[in-house]
Amino acid sequence: MGLLDGLGRHLGGVLAPLFDDAVLHRVGPDGVADTPARARIDGARDATEEPGLPGRLVRAIVLTPGPPPNPDDEITLAGIRHRIVAVETDPAGSHALIQGRPL
Repeated sequence: MGLLDGLGRHLGGVLAPLFDDAVLHRVGPDGVADTPARARIDGARDATEEPGLPGRLVRAIVLTPGPPPNPDDEITLAGIRHRIVAVETDPAGSHALIQGRPL
């Protein structure tokens, strides 16, 4: 796994200029810690067709600084804070695909 870890960090560094500034709000035992990140919104859709889940669902690619985000975390993208509802990670650890809902 060590080879993939190094490759993931390298790819993240190469792709970073193509992504926008974001803030990852990580929830931990000591509260919330804000971590700078790079992210790009991949799409958005109206989620009113899903019962009990109002609002828009945003999909974003996040270059992961450290461990990937989890559904307890939040992220600020383009000045809007989102609650993360789903996370997919790549094996190399260079990025995560997240889905979030605006707060």
